Amino acid sequence: DDLMKLPGNRECADCSCKQARWASINLGIFICMRCSGRHRNLGVHISQVRSTTLDSWTPKQVEFMKRVGNEKCNAIFEANLPANRKPTSSDSDSSVETFIREKYERTLYIKKGVKLPLT
Repeated sequence: DDLMKLPGNRECADCSCKQARWASINLGIFICMRCSGRHRNLGVHISQVRSTTLDSWTPKQVEFMKRVGNEKCNAIFEANLPANRKPTSSDSDSSVETFIREKYERTLYIKKGVKLPLT
């Protein structure tokens, strides 16, 4: 809960929805319920989704979330994001899914030279 109060973690990393109650524990981000479904569609080799309230987390997962967080992850995965490309919470499901696939699966906007997975 304290991690979600940190700057940048209060809203969804992908659509800026204010209800970020889910997380991708291998990307280090907090996301909303709608985006969590899109992350699950990517497969666990790209994004491992957990509830911030319903699931238990290991100390290692908590530490990783502290180290990364929405701001740091977005600085990497959105480094080359064109202006006005990021969807908002009012955009269509298909628009959000396309963006998430472009961002994490195809890594279209990633900072040059970054090695994946994040550690």
